Amino acid sequence: MPKYTPGPWRMNQSGELWSYARGAAPAQIGTISWSGEATERQGNAQIIAAAADLSECLDEVMLLVSQPEIAEAILGSERLKTRARMILDNARLVIKEATGRDLPEWPMRDPADTRLEG
Repeated sequence: MPKYTPGPWRMNQSGELWSYARGAAPAQIGTISWSGEATERQGNAQIIAAAADLSECLDEVMLLVSQPEIAEAILGSERLKTRARMILDNARLVIKEATGRDLPEWPMRDPADTRLEG
């Protein structure tokens, strides 16, 4: 499975991408050559810098909403269940694209993920 440099990441307008991994010294992990308007470069830098944190957060959300009591609450609500299923199907695809992990279709849980057991 592919790995990535731990976040948080920061990118400056010169295109240098830095990792500020917790407990480690800052490390430059890449450089991007920019073109386009300054505001667009800034926006691109922000979304790239947030990618690792966004991926980790989305993974945690999927873990949470796959817990039986949360899934039952969502599925028990006519107002929520259709929209929630669309959002969570999209989240599964994004996680697979970003990490290579293939999560089971919601509301099923990844049986190997034991982070909330205990």
